[in-house]
Amino acid sequence: NAYVRFLSLMRAIYKDDVDALRVDDLLAYLYELAQAGRHPNMTELVRQDSFGTLQTLTKYLRQMERDKLVTLAPGDDRRANVVRLTETGCDRLRQREMLLLGSAMPKAV
Repeated sequence: NAYVRFLSLMRAIYKDDVDALRVDDLLAYLYELAQAGRHPNMTELVRQDSFGTLQTLTKYLRQMERDKLVTLAPGDDRRANVVRLTETGCDRLRQREMLLLGSAMPKAV
């Protein structure tokens, strides 16, 4: 069953690591915005309610910046950092996509 394989893969990837799941969710959201030509600032991301408080979001973004998944730079008004997905961040999403697609493929008997 493809769904069971998918769930097993997700458990293996995250191993009950909620932070890693949130980071991937945030990467996917940033990717969708980038495809639309938008690069949000921290305030816009906090307003989403999907990524927690400003403190939680800052923790995730600093971790992602250390891992070179995103860049943080002052915005036009310099009061809020603009978040941009890096090529490394895009690569991580592609890797996840390949894993998920592979888990959904029926196994040869």
